[in-house]
Amino acid sequence: MTRPKRLRALFTASLCSASLLIVSFPSSAEEVKERSEIPAQYKWDLSAMYANTAEWKADIEKLKAEMPGIDQYRGRMAETGQVLLAAIQAQEELNRRMGNIWVYAGMKSYEDLRNSENGAHFAEASSLRASLAESLAFFSPELLAIPEAQLRRMVDDTPGLHPYRHYLDEELRLKSYTLSENEEKLLAMAGDPMGKFQRVFGALDNADLSFGEMKDEEGTTVELTKARYGAFLSSTDRDVRRDAWMGLFEQYEKMGNTLAANYDGHVKSRVFFAKARGYDSALQRATFGSAIPTEVYTSLITTAREGAPPLQRYLALRQEALGVEQLEVWDLYAPIVDSVYDDISWEDGKKIVADALSVFGQEYLDLYWFGFEDGWVDAFESRGKRGGAYSWGTYDSKPYLSMNYQGNLSDVSTLAHEYGHSLHSWMSRHTQPYAYGYYRTFIAEVASMTNQAILIRKMLAEAETPAQKVYLLQHYLDNFRGSFFRQASFADFEMQAHARVEAGESLSKESLNALYAEVFEAYYGDAVSTHSLNDSEWSRIPHFMRTDNFYVYQYATSFVAATALSKQILEEGEPARERFLALLRAGSSDYPIALLREAGVDMTTAQPVRDTLAVFDEMVAELERNLAAM
Repeated sequence: MTRPKRLRALFTASLCSASLLIVSFPSSAEEVKERSEIPAQYKWDLSAMYANTAEWKADIEKLKAEMPGIDQYRGRMAETGQVLLAAIQAQEELNRRMGNIWVYAGMKSYEDLRNSENGAHFAEASSLRASLAESLAFFSPELLAIPEAQLRRMVDDTPGLHPYRHYLDEELRLKSYTLSENEEKLLAMAGDPMGKFQRVFGALDNADLSFGEMKDEEGTTVELTKARYGAFLSSTDRDVRRDAWMGLFEQYEKMGNTLAANYDGHVKSRVFFAKARGYDSALQRATFGSAIPTEVYTSLITTAREGAPPLQRYLALRQEALGVEQLEVWDLYAPIVDSVYDDISWEDGKKIVADALSVFGQEYLDLYWFGFEDGWVDAFESRGKRGGAYSWGTYDSKPYLSMNYQGNLSDVSTLAHEYGHSLHSWMSRHTQPYAYGYYRTFIAEVASMTNQAILIRKMLAEAETPAQKVYLLQHYLDNFRGSFFRQASFADFEMQAHARVEAGESLSKESLNALYAEVFEAYYGDAVSTHSLNDSEWSRIPHFMRTDNFYVYQYATSFVAATALSKQILEEGEPARERFLALLRAGSSDYPIALLREAGVDMTTAQPVRDTLAVFDEMVAELERNLAAM
């Protein structure tokens, strides 16, 4: 990459202007703002993709005009290496344009899910995406019809195909599960309607559900939103925590039958696609598609269940520190000491993250600051905006990220997390050709979680008092619980839900609640007194509705890899850092397991998981020591 000098100049300019920009994020007593009320410097710049809707629509017309051209390669891909190369590049161009159209429409829709016009545009883009998949349905079957020996000769004899060796190996690996052209076309046609369950959930979750009002710590009546919910759960006032938890969960419980019917349809659609392709299960399809042994998934769950006692010991310690007779689910995020990191301004949060990420070197840090100047970040909550935080973009776009920043330590950690995704995207796209410019899902969370691990370890090393250490240790252990134990339990639930459908059962609100309660108890035991509403928590987890199902286990495996990599970086220094940066630049140029092994972690064994659980155990012991010292 040749950008660092230019980026350093931009960084200097941004520092000069930053002191002039004063922002206040929404407090619990403030009304949630409309998007138009948020200053432009705190919103992402989507005009870099399309200047306006007219330009976006013009690109749709270009794509529609170009799509028939792919037919010239139908029946000809085995002719010569040059013809095969031209066919591959033609379908890449179509997919590349489609990616821009679809992602832009999605991000515009997520800015305000109440905006029906933007929602309609996203639906239009989704339908066009399905139409393109139909047009390309012949591609993989015809490619795989070429005898392997002939295909490899064509590659050897055609220099332009050399960069596609791994891409073609990936295609050959999927040969057993690739159908005929007509069957592929049928599945492509089914993709759009059978992918609507995620959009139904998104509309209910982000636009239709409202959670009423509640009283905050000062007794002021305020609106309960999903963005504020996290802050309320971290309140020192137990009544506020309970009221926020009850206010949120009661609404999901009321929609339980609808959400269960929608999830049942979603799971059945995933099972349908797996069976249609000849996989033994939806789980096998998900792991094989990512080139991950299914045993990595099942071993994770087995090892996480076996490692639950330290989690329960931490929760018992939390109960004692809070001084409550029984730990309730709304106590799981409560601070056990007074916060020393409250009301962190947006500008200070950015600097805290930058200080931690300096271990990755100047180029990485320059890119970090450049992103704020270049319009990557959508920082604050506004009405109708999609909840949570995420990073999204295309090979050609900026690596955008969206947050709902409220100013607590968790938000600072989230900034480090999402920026890890965006910088990973930038580095892979600016190093790899289009074919490998995207990283596989199994690796997707590694960069982001390594950032978080580096951040908390640096803050712990600099903490001066037992109270500071206790607060940071609690934050780390809660993040560990959320990123590892919670996600492993979600993966456990998801695997069992799919298995029930594959056994001929239907999923109902009652059966899903019972399954969730059973899994929750396996991890949390008697350490938490669970309210009956907690059984319905499955209904509010958006990742269960992803079209690429079985996503959540990769949070847990990524946390394991990030724990190992962050430790190596901090202890070894430059060699480990360079291995990590090489992973970020690699994109999908090799299989995920191989890339992680080169970075320093072998995920085909349970040892990294056991090592990570040992870290958790050590941190619990350190928390005990610091609590005793207070």
